[in-house]
Amino acid sequence: MRIHSKIYALLILILAACVPHHTGAAPDAAAGNAKTVQALPAAGDYLLYLQARQDQDFTAAAKYLQKALDADPDNRALQSEMFALLAVDGRIAEAYPYAMKELEHAPDSLLASLVAVSYHAQKNDYAAALRQLESFHGAEEDNFLFPLVEVWLQAGAGDRKKALKALEKLNKDGLESLYYFHAAALYDYWGETQKAERNYEALLSEPGGLSLRASQVYGNFLLRQGRTKQFNALVEAYRKGAKSYPLTDERFFTAGAANADRKVPKSIASPKAGLAEAFFDVSGSLAEKGNADVSLFFIRFGLALDPSLSLARVLLGEIYEKQGRYDAALQLYAEEGENSETYFAGRIRMGIIYAEKGDLNAAEKVLKGMAAKRPDLAFPWIELGDIFLKNKKFPQAIDAYSQAVERIPLPNRSHWGLFYSRGVAYERNGQWDLAEQDLLQALILSPDQPLTLNYLGYSWIERGKNIRKAKEMLETAAFLAPREGFVIDSLGWTYYLLKEYPKAVGILENAVGLDPDSAVINDHLGDAYWRVGRKREARFQWAKALAMKDDFSGDGRARVEMKLEQGLDRVGDRLNLRAGTLKKAKKSRKSK
Repeated sequence: MRIHSKIYALLILILAACVPHHTGAAPDAAAGNAKTVQALPAAGDYLLYLQARQDQDFTAAAKYLQKALDADPDNRALQSEMFALLAVDGRIAEAYPYAMKELEHAPDSLLASLVAVSYHAQKNDYAAALRQLESFHGAEEDNFLFPLVEVWLQAGAGDRKKALKALEKLNKDGLESLYYFHAAALYDYWGETQKAERNYEALLSEPGGLSLRASQVYGNFLLRQGRTKQFNALVEAYRKGAKSYPLTDERFFTAGAANADRKVPKSIASPKAGLAEAFFDVSGSLAEKGNADVSLFFIRFGLALDPSLSLARVLLGEIYEKQGRYDAALQLYAEEGENSETYFAGRIRMGIIYAEKGDLNAAEKVLKGMAAKRPDLAFPWIELGDIFLKNKKFPQAIDAYSQAVERIPLPNRSHWGLFYSRGVAYERNGQWDLAEQDLLQALILSPDQPLTLNYLGYSWIERGKNIRKAKEMLETAAFLAPREGFVIDSLGWTYYLLKEYPKAVGILENAVGLDPDSAVINDHLGDAYWRVGRKREARFQWAKALAMKDDFSGDGRARVEMKLEQGLDRVGDRLNLRAGTLKKAKKSRKSK
């Protein structure tokens, strides 16, 4: 569940507390003795461990660190690093003895305490987990993590009163979604259907309450109650929110049961699963705020307690991707069986990863394979089209997007992006008439999208068509997306083509400030400088454009080189609006 931004400061404390005292430091410095790394009994193994950890190969890192520990078993710094390493690799049982040693010397280690709590809960020893939780010095000051953990530990220990008391500590500003979700799940676990439903409904009324996991768990609840109509309404409401995760069918909500089986088990069927959910919620908030590395610990705790928590595996794969660990992500997704509720999503991610690795053939094979398994779905074709478009394979992108369009009998607002993307592919492939149709369709579906307004408006300007309307569209796009350099550039270039050079200069300077690494925008500013007589600055911008990332199209780079050698007057503008069109545009401005 989403945690309010003002509570995020507490997560920062978690970040600090999760860092082991000696992680990242050489053992000699951390332990406070005079040894150097080279003087360690197994210095070579330790250096190999450091390299493996830097490469984020935690399995290999643990192997080398264990060898270093075997040679120097009393080294506290190595012990500390070992428990953190095993924890982030999901090896909670192996991490536990090292965590207990850490707590002997550092009783304020949050990470070590959570490893111990997870270890005991994994064994259903909730009394021991509660004792560990209560012994942590900062537990009484924590505003949400420890009460959240305690809710499910008390439920596991069979103490309903204390579980509800811990739950009530979450009933505060900024934690509303978290509170309602876990209240609903707790009452559902106890079989109190009416109280569970009241909290689910309260959750959905919160901003951001209709999250993917909330939809999944509440949908599971509705299916178990046989309330198909409400279930279908929930799924449709989620889909209309233009979420990126593809809800394919009922299997996503049935906690492993076959679609035809109406004996659907609970998504959160035990206190252990509830505790796993608590850790998953924290990991999701950390990952959302850009702290993927620390998020890994909480994902691992969650999966150790409930390996069936499929969305935690999805989040783990996404973090691997963010870390550039594509092979690890591919292996994780490949492990999802066809009966898994996240099988479809995992295969889609595999296709995207193959494309990121540059293997377009493998990406195409995976995505077309998923499209064949679910011929009714547009999503695999959209992803394939996006991959082809990004790699400038425009005919293939058009074909993939067209397959997607065929699978959408009645397009709605959420499909504007599909028509926009196919329109871009058509335009880049030199099929302007078809491009214009798709871009107009995208505007009909969603009139206030700056991407569509910008692309269609700019395309019209370039073709000397619908100048007044195009200018209005570009001004609207700039208003809607004032921090997007390419959008501001389009407006500035429009004024340039209309020969309003002083105005163009100011707007293009703003565009360069927003996207200083764009060769095209720097080139445009150079042209505008030239037209207002600032020729030295124009040459500087052109030279700068040539040194930037190459986002030119066609002969753009060659033209910039010619302008540097000969000046813009001899090379000329790439295009000039037809005289009649320009006259009409000026007349329309005067009439306003």
